[in-house]
Amino acid sequence: MPVDGKLVGASVGKQALHYCYRPEAQGEDPMETYALHKGELDAAVERRVLQGSIEPVMLREFDLRSTVPK
Repeated sequence: MPVDGKLVGASVGKQALHYCYRPEAQGEDPMETYALHKGELDAAVERRVLQGSIEPVMLREFDLRSTVPK
């Protein structure tokens, strides 16, 4: 994903995706969850990079909590 005009490698584990966005999911495709929340995930990567993280950025549950609707 681009951040400040540079491509940044990033990843997120399926457990973090499902825990934060679909905790009730059983056997769901993590790519489907990713696609549904791509904008929020990109924003989390950008926040981490702006805070000084170097690539590849590995998103954690903590990084996603502020993007999950309450």
